[in-house]
Amino acid sequence: MKWKAKSAIAFALCGSLTAAGYLLLAGDDGGLTKVHKGIESEFVEVSHIDGDSLSALNQESTVLFDVREASEFSVSHLKGAFRVDPGMSTQEFIAQFADLSKGKTAIFYCSVGQRSSDLANRVQDALISSGAKAAYNLEGGIFKWHNESRPLYTSGTKSTSYVHPYNPVWGRMVNDQNNTRY
Repeated sequence: MKWKAKSAIAFALCGSLTAAGYLLLAGDDGGLTKVHKGIESEFVEVSHIDGDSLSALNQESTVLFDVREASEFSVSHLKGAFRVDPGMSTQEFIAQFADLSKGKTAIFYCSVGQRSSDLANRVQDALISSGAKAAYNLEGGIFKWHNESRPLYTSGTKSTSYVHPYNPVWGRMVNDQNNTRY
């Protein structure tokens, strides 16, 4: 398939030129690292945290925000995460989550980090002004977390091995395709 045709398909499936560009950069090598580098270059004001560093944080002083659609969240999420609409305004976010975040480190994540970096970028200053200690985006999102065999949950404390692939194109970033579920 020619590059131009691949580009058009990626754009149509991903919904944005930025996302299509990241996906084209990633190729077929499981390129979450390349995708993340693109996200870092777009959201230079957002700090990122890897899975090991997140796991080392005290859970009592951390609040997790899952920036995916409800259908994605229902398949799996990180333990204790709050689902946040990706399009939520800064004002809505602060009204709903400022008190919960006071004195805590806020961690944002989505499938690969695009939606969560966008939200973190929009709300982090107001969140920190409202009392949060820091705000980070989870490097590689839930896909990298899943690929590293870290724990995922459905409702409550019920564990699962499944992750929502977002769509067939982005789902290629999930190492074990048998563990994807819509």
